[in-house]
Amino acid sequence: MDLYVKRVIIHQFSPDDTELRLAEQPLELTPRLDEYFRKKLSKVFSDEAKRGQFAADNAFLSLLSDDRYETSVKMAQLWKEEFVISDNQKTNDLVFLDVDKDGQPYFAFLRLTLRENLVHSSVDSDKPIQMTTNNLPSAAQAPDEALIINLDTRDYYLIEKRIKHNGAFANYFSENLLAVAPEQSVKKSIKLMEQTAQKIADNFNQDDFAFQGKMKSALHKSLEAGHQLSPEELANQLFDDNLTARLTFVDELKEAIPEPIKLTDIDASRQLKKLENQKLSLSNGIELLVPNHVYEDADSVEFIQNHDGTYSILIKNIKDIVSK
Repeated sequence: MDLYVKRVIIHQFSPDDTELRLAEQPLELTPRLDEYFRKKLSKVFSDEAKRGQFAADNAFLSLLSDDRYETSVKMAQLWKEEFVISDNQKTNDLVFLDVDKDGQPYFAFLRLTLRENLVHSSVDSDKPIQMTTNNLPSAAQAPDEALIINLDTRDYYLIEKRIKHNGAFANYFSENLLAVAPEQSVKKSIKLMEQTAQKIADNFNQDDFAFQGKMKSALHKSLEAGHQLSPEELANQLFDDNLTARLTFVDELKEAIPEPIKLTDIDASRQLKKLENQKLSLSNGIELLVPNHVYEDADSVEFIQNHDGTYSILIKNIKDIVSK
């Protein structure tokens, strides 16, 4: 992923003050700050992001003008009006960025909740350990909330957190601030597919370790191909010999996943890593970690069901064994 940060403007919201602390000018980017914000942005182009496309007449999108400072102030003020009702307010940096990704222009808005940290200070020998405030979160962490807009297509990537107000939780960011209904994230969609497949397999008495392995392998292949994740294609692989199960699987997912999930514009490496191996826990305490390509190869691993209902696992053609 090729990210180039062109401009950064940071305003600040504090729960101790009713006014935003507005920056006077864009931030001067150092190499370390550039790396920090690129890492933050990369966390948004991921399996955790909700996605969608703004309508051309969307009110929030209409705030985006060529004057990026004016844009940032208006968006920050509108954000504050929605966020201020939250029961749990902390100091936040509101970061507005102009970015190029793989040659395309994007505009980004990141909300970063500032932290308190203990530091070892050499200035005061009597109190060497002191508490500091307004510390930026680690670059490895995803932003607390984020919106990235493709300026050519109006496609967006969204990470949001629900806020608590009067005992209830609300997705204020998408529902109130942006007035959009995004698709659920790839991460959540995969989890929903897994849960739905397990439920249907259980209904048809198929939910055993073999089915679990088949499901993990099918999901991994779809992600590895990198184009899309389709309930129909997954149903054909999981329930190839049961038409009723296939139709039921697709029907139960049609509302939450009405269209195939596009994978070409996000980094799904975490999901690939999670699905690349079969993890088997046996009743005798043995645990096996088997790569998918080995698990599916009958010349490498064979699962045998004995007459008494127990299982035997035959691992074949091992050239070498190393104790770790």
